[in-house]
Parts: sequence; structure tokens; C-alpha cells
Amino acid sequence: MGKFFLTLLLMFMLLFGSLFFIPINFFVSSIMKNLDVDIEYSYLEGNIFSGKILDLYYDNNFIGDFNYKNQFTFNDISANFYSIDEKNIAGTVVKDLHNITDIGTIVLKDFSASSVVSTDLIKYVDLDLNVQELEIKNFECAYINGNLKISSQEINEELIGELACFEGNTISAELFNKRMKELGNITYSDSQIQVRISTKTIPDRRVQLLMDYVSFTIDL
Repeated sequence: MGKFFLTLLLMFMLLFGSLFFIPINFFVSSIMKNLDVDIEYSYLEGNIFSGKILDLYYDNNFIGDFNYKNQFTFNDISANFYSIDEKNIAGTVVKDLHNITDIGTIVLKDFSASSVVSTDLIKYVDLDLNVQELEIKNFECAYINGNLKISSQEINEELIGELACFEGNTISAELFNKRMKELGNITYSDSQIQVRISTKTIPDRRVQLLMDYVSFTIDL
């Protein structure tokens, strides 16, 4: 009986240890063959526990280059990722093992991203996104707890909006200043972010006379 348990233990250690050496590309290639999703990448290195992925694209949109580190429990799998290029992106994807086959349902936690964009009227707009939790069901936003901050030297004050899910897989937020005055909004849909900021935030009175809002779109 002792030899039986010893054999099982050695087999488990061998199988578990071998996972460290099986290339992650082996697992991803096998999974991608059965998925109807437009995901592409140029290079994938590592194993199921840690590694990196370069030139990641989703639906023909460049996402970035990332390092990842996976953690496994009896209940779920957590994939921690962070960007290794000029983008500032980090977060954790959590997948419940009880519905491991349902690829359209995941939870995103502690996600952060920042970017700087410029328009003809507002230069160097800082966008800071922080999401404590985002629940996706059937590839659509079901619940989100997070906010977006917008600031610039050419805007009188910082704007912040609390994110919410809406129909059509849309995420939106009304933008307020510290005095809780609504001064714009932001909407994410179809891989695009549409931002609208009141010209009341811009010191140039000539701009305020010409238009009520400054609008711009960011392609993701």
C-alpha cells in the first residue's frame, strides 16, 4: 500500500512539474483552434504559470505587450498581467473553475490603465482608468465598479466619472468636477472611447463662445 501511494505521489509530482516546461504556446494554440474570436499575437513565451506575450491584437486592435503570472486555487485561476511597452496597463483576470468551459464569463479585478491624448483644442489630456471589478457575462459588461479621471494643464479642473454598464455592451460615465457639477461624459462601445468635455472647463473664452463641448474619439 505504501508503494501504491508513493507511486501516485511521484506521478503527480512528475505531471505537475512537467507543466513548468510545456510551452504556453502549446496550450494556447490548442484552445484557439476551437474559439471563434479574433485574437492574434506575434510571440508567446513561457508556460502556464508565467511568461510574456508580444504584439497582442484583439479584433484588429493593438492591445500591447505583456508579462503574465498565473495562480491556481481549488476554486479559480487568476492571471496577473502588466504591460512591458509604453502603455501603462495592469490587472488580474479571474476565471471560476466551476464554469471553466464558459469562455464568455470572466471577472477583471484591480485593473488600471493610463494614457495621454491630444486634440486640436486640448493638448496632453491625461486619462486614468481604475476598475476595482468588472464582471463579464456572455462577452458583455454585466457589472462594473470603477472610475475614470481626466485632467490637463489646459483644463481648469480635474473631472471624474463613475463607470456603469448599459445595454449594447456599452460602458459609460458622466463626468463631474469636485463640486459635483456635470461637465461632460465618456462612453466606451465597439472598441472606441468617445469623450465629451464642456468648454466651461477651458480658460479660452473664445472657445466657449464657439461651442458648448469638445468631443474626441480614441480607438482601442
